[in-house]
Amino acid sequence: MKQQDIKTEEQFMRQNIRFCISAGVVCLLLSVYSLTNHNIEKMIVVGMSVLFYMVVTAIFMIKASFPLKMYFKYAYKDEFLNTIDINAYKHTSCAFGVCLIGVLYNNNSIPSEVSHATMAILYLSIMLLVYGASLLWQSRD
Repeated sequence: MKQQDIKTEEQFMRQNIRFCISAGVVCLLLSVYSLTNHNIEKMIVVGMSVLFYMVVTAIFMIKASFPLKMYFKYAYKDEFLNTIDINAYKHTSCAFGVCLIGVLYNNNSIPSEVSHATMAILYLSIMLLVYGASLLWQSRD
């Protein structure tokens, strides 16, 4: 593998870390906002702004001169980066399992006003934050 390919994959991983952490924070804020306010009209505006954020971020990542095939492959060519990615997926699945077990044991204390969409966004935000934090922690120099 060429040194330039390794640098490109490292840069792609850094962009992936930024995207995952920022998307996780946005989804966490959206779920907390929907837990505190039950106003549907404001939720539509907030949801559309999150969608706009995701589209702008995806366009930015595509314009960052990465080949489009990098977004659709499941493994890095570099063995070290591939190991980091696999460990991050393991951490993410463990965090998701802990979230589900926590909800299973504390389901009586969760108010009935909390919708399934809010819980799904909360799960998504936790998984994105754990994945991004795991990549950031493992890829530090």
